[in-house]
Amino acid sequence: MGAAKSNRPELTIVIPAYREEQRIGATLDELAGFLRRDRYFRDKAVEVLVVSAATPDKTREIVLSKQKLFKRLRLLKPEQRVGKGRDVRLGMLEAAGEIVVYMDADLATPLQHLEEFHKACTHGNDVVIGTRDLSKHHPALMRRSISNIGNVLFRLACGLWLEDSQCGFKMFTRQAGRLCFSKLTIQGWGFDMEVLTIARLNGLKIKSYRIDDWNDAPYSTLTDNVAVVALRSLKDLGHITWNRLNGKYAQ
Repeated sequence: MGAAKSNRPELTIVIPAYREEQRIGATLDELAGFLRRDRYFRDKAVEVLVVSAATPDKTREIVLSKQKLFKRLRLLKPEQRVGKGRDVRLGMLEAAGEIVVYMDADLATPLQHLEEFHKACTHGNDVVIGTRDLSKHHPALMRRSISNIGNVLFRLACGLWLEDSQCGFKMFTRQAGRLCFSKLTIQGWGFDMEVLTIARLNGLKIKSYRIDDWNDAPYSTLTDNVAVVALRSLKDLGHITWNRLNGKYAQ
């Protein structure tokens, strides 16, 4: 048992990538360079998992062309597109690492934050999440409204007071990740709210860090209007509340 554990990567990085041909190549180049140069990670075993649902562009081909840059890079290929939650869940449950992080393909959260998150996970925290000052980082009314609506509903329904539940940069110990994502049922945009609710209800220790240098990258895949996303958030929160009342998140 001990030998098997020692062969695990110290960190797995999960990147959902649907229709990301415009930036996934540059993202993997930057990630490979960071892991090679960074004093904290260069001697650590790191696995990278890219999850790319069936896509009409060349995302998958570009990912495969970058395999030589990494000691451990895997491409997971679920077929029909279902939602980001499904893809992140697949990556988190397939991950081999002792600690697992999921992050967006646009690297909106700079890679330098991996170190402080990793240290926090190795010093007693089960879940470590990034949060943003939405008034600063979402100046566009539509994006800010979507995020604020989701966060207010999340606080009311889930009882976890965070300034931002939707930042796409969250790290879990292996045990915490498997517990939370094995119980995840939301396959779309609201999965962040559900996974944090599961973590809280199972008594996991959650730590948050403000990401002041978060960047709103171009080519956003978020195209729905505020009303559509608000209604979807309300539906997801209702789903989470129903599952809580029926004890579906208990360990």
